[in-house]
Amino acid sequence: MRPSYGRVPYAGCTNSMEGQDSVPSVLGPLSRSLSGIKAFMQTIISSKPWEHDPLAIRKAWDEEGYQLRDHGGDRKGLVFAILWDNGHVKPHPPITRGLEETKKALEQAGHKGMIY
Repeated sequence: MRPSYGRVPYAGCTNSMEGQDSVPSVLGPLSRSLSGIKAFMQTIISSKPWEHDPLAIRKAWDEEGYQLRDHGGDRKGLVFAILWDNGHVKPHPPITRGLEETKKALEQAGHKGMIY
Protein backbone atom coordinates (compact mmCIF):
# COMPACT_ATOMS: atom_id res chain seq x y z
CA MET A 1 0.00 0.00 0.00
CA ARG A 2 1.25 3.45 -0.81
CA PRO A 3 -0.33 5.87 1.67
CA SER A 4 -0.82 9.53 0.88
CA TYR A 5 2.23 11.71 1.44
CA GLY A 6 2.52 12.63 5.11
CA ARG A 7 0.11 10.01 6.45
CA VAL A 8 2.92 7.78 7.76
CA PRO A 9 5.73 9.75 9.45
CA TYR A 10 9.02 9.96 7.60
CA ALA A 11 11.15 11.80 10.18
CA GLY A 12 14.51 10.15 10.77
CA CYS A 13 14.37 7.95 7.67
CA THR A 14 17.09 8.02 5.05
CA ASN A 15 16.02 9.11 1.61
CA SER A 16 18.27 8.91 -1.43
CA MET A 17 16.18 11.59 -3.15
CA GLU A 18 16.50 14.22 -0.41
CA GLY A 19 15.68 17.61 -1.91
CA GLN A 20 14.13 16.08 -5.02
CA ASP A 21 10.53 16.45 -3.89
CA SER A 22 8.74 16.47 -7.25
CA VAL A 23 7.42 12.97 -6.45
CA PRO A 24 7.61 12.63 -2.67
CA SER A 25 8.46 9.18 -1.41
CA VAL A 26 6.38 7.64 1.35
CA LEU A 27 6.60 4.76 3.80
CA GLY A 28 3.89 2.12 3.70
CA PRO A 29 3.14 -1.41 4.84
CA LEU A 30 3.51 -4.70 3.02
CA SER A 31 1.01 -7.28 4.15
CA ARG A 32 -0.68 -10.47 3.03
CA SER A 33 -4.07 -9.20 4.21
CA LEU A 34 -6.17 -6.09 4.44
CA SER A 35 -6.49 -6.64 8.20
CA GLY A 36 -2.68 -6.43 8.46
CA ILE A 37 -2.63 -3.12 6.60
CA LYS A 38 -5.47 -1.78 8.73
CA ALA A 39 -3.68 -2.80 11.95
CA PHE A 40 -0.48 -1.09 10.77
CA MET A 41 -2.23 2.14 9.81
CA GLN A 42 -4.34 2.23 13.00
CA THR A 43 -1.24 1.69 15.14
CA ILE A 44 0.78 4.39 13.39
CA ILE A 45 -2.03 6.94 13.33
CA SER A 46 -3.03 6.22 16.95
CA SER A 47 0.51 7.16 18.03
CA LYS A 48 -0.14 10.76 16.84
CA PRO A 49 2.87 10.93 14.50
CA TRP A 50 2.34 14.66 13.94
CA GLU A 51 3.69 15.20 17.44
CA HIS A 52 7.07 13.80 16.32
CA ASP A 53 7.14 14.68 12.61
CA PRO A 54 5.96 18.17 11.66
CA LEU A 55 5.25 17.02 8.10
CA ALA A 56 2.89 14.22 9.19
CA ILE A 57 -0.79 14.91 8.56
CA ARG A 58 -2.68 15.81 11.74
CA LYS A 59 -5.69 13.52 11.31
CA ALA A 60 -6.87 10.84 13.73
CA TRP A 61 -8.02 7.37 12.63
CA ASP A 62 -11.55 7.54 11.21
CA GLU A 63 -13.36 4.19 11.35
CA GLU A 64 -16.41 5.59 9.53
CA GLY A 65 -14.13 6.85 6.76
CA TYR A 66 -12.40 3.47 6.62
CA GLN A 67 -15.80 1.76 6.29
CA LEU A 68 -16.73 4.21 3.45
CA ARG A 69 -19.99 5.06 5.24
CA ASP A 70 -20.36 8.34 3.31
CA HIS A 71 -20.14 6.32 0.10
CA GLY A 72 -22.66 3.59 0.89
CA GLY A 73 -20.35 1.34 2.89
CA ASP A 74 -18.81 -1.62 1.10
CA ARG A 75 -22.03 -2.43 -0.80
CA LYS A 76 -20.80 -0.70 -3.94
CA GLY A 77 -17.29 -2.09 -3.89
CA LEU A 78 -14.13 -0.07 -4.17
CA VAL A 79 -12.98 2.00 -7.14
CA PHE A 80 -9.48 1.52 -8.54
CA ALA A 81 -7.62 3.56 -11.11
CA ILE A 82 -5.17 1.98 -13.53
CA LEU A 83 -2.59 4.10 -15.27
CA TRP A 84 -1.71 2.05 -18.35
CA ASP A 85 1.10 4.43 -19.37
CA ASN A 86 2.04 8.02 -18.75
CA GLY A 87 2.19 9.09 -22.38
CA HIS A 88 5.99 8.98 -22.40
CA VAL A 89 6.93 5.48 -21.26
CA LYS A 90 4.99 2.30 -22.01
CA PRO A 91 5.40 -0.58 -19.58
CA HIS A 92 6.86 -3.87 -20.78
CA PRO A 93 4.29 -6.48 -21.89
CA PRO A 94 4.58 -8.56 -18.67
CA ILE A 95 3.70 -5.47 -16.61
CA THR A 96 0.71 -4.68 -18.84
CA ARG A 97 -0.43 -8.31 -18.58
CA GLY A 98 -0.18 -8.11 -14.77
CA LEU A 99 -2.27 -4.93 -14.76
CA GLU A 100 -4.88 -6.58 -16.99
CA GLU A 101 -5.06 -9.64 -14.71
CA THR A 102 -5.40 -7.40 -11.67
CA LYS A 103 -8.19 -5.40 -13.33
CA LYS A 104 -10.06 -8.58 -14.21
CA ALA A 105 -9.74 -9.99 -10.68
CA LEU A 106 -10.93 -6.74 -9.10
CA GLU A 107 -13.94 -6.54 -11.41
CA GLN A 108 -14.82 -10.18 -10.73
CA ALA A 109 -14.73 -9.37 -7.00
CA GLY A 110 -17.35 -6.66 -7.59
CA HIS A 111 -15.11 -3.61 -7.62
CA LYS A 112 -15.11 -0.86 -10.24
CA GLY A 113 -12.22 0.25 -12.34
CA MET A 114 -11.50 3.75 -13.54
CA ILE A 115 -9.27 3.31 -16.53
CA TYR A 116 -6.83 6.06 -17.53
